[in-house]
Amino acid sequence: MKFEQRLFQYTFSTGAEEPHFIMFRGLQRLNIIRLQIELAQIKRIASETKQLPRDKSEELTKLLHDYTNVIRDYEHLNKLIPVTGSQARNQRLDIEQAFAEVGNLSEDPGTYRRLPDTSMLASDPLRDILRAVLPKSLTYTKREIQRRTPEFLEGQPPTEVSAFVDKLARFIVAIIGGAALVVPMLIMRLPEVTLTKSLVTVSVAVLLFALVLSSLLRANNMETMVSTATYAAVLVVFVGTTS
Repeated sequence: MKFEQRLFQYTFSTGAEEPHFIMFRGLQRLNIIRLQIELAQIKRIASETKQLPRDKSEELTKLLHDYTNVIRDYEHLNKLIPVTGSQARNQRLDIEQAFAEVGNLSEDPGTYRRLPDTSMLASDPLRDILRAVLPKSLTYTKREIQRRTPEFLEGQPPTEVSAFVDKLARFIVAIIGGAALVVPMLIMRLPEVTLTKSLVTVSVAVLLFALVLSSLLRANNMETMVSTATYAAVLVVFVGTTS
């Protein structure tokens, strides 16, 4: 069968699958360095002759445009989501079997990419911990089981956040938020109220709250500052009304 026919059949037989992209990092670097050298040569000619010939001027315009595009393309490819494990291996083997004359594609899993999936739930350190410790039957989504069946059977942690993990993380955060207010208030109120005990309790509670907020939740500096200051203000108001 001709190459064109095999290409047509392979494309349409895999039409329902999500397309994967190979970085071709080495070729990208080769292209970037080639353009850099050609631009450096034009720069040398202009420096030596103190002028830029018309043919070189047109060539310079094209090279600068190509150089900008290749940098933009390389940046865009790096922003795509890495495809690793059995999914990348199966993709490589499928293409190699369909087009044996191409030879072996890159065996580095990091060179395979896919488009970002907007339906995926966002992750953070708390959800990462839950994905690692909970049973895999609860942490894997049905979609990821189909994509990474060998990893699922081997018990490896998933890369996506399942609905169960997301809901459990939200519940844990809600419990921690409520306990962060109730527990210090109980300590300050029982068995008796003293200013020293209240101040020490508030100081320790604010430090623990900031530690949990910065380590378990993916909050930026401004969100961490505002949340910690608000939490401290609530406890200070409680101290002022009870002392």
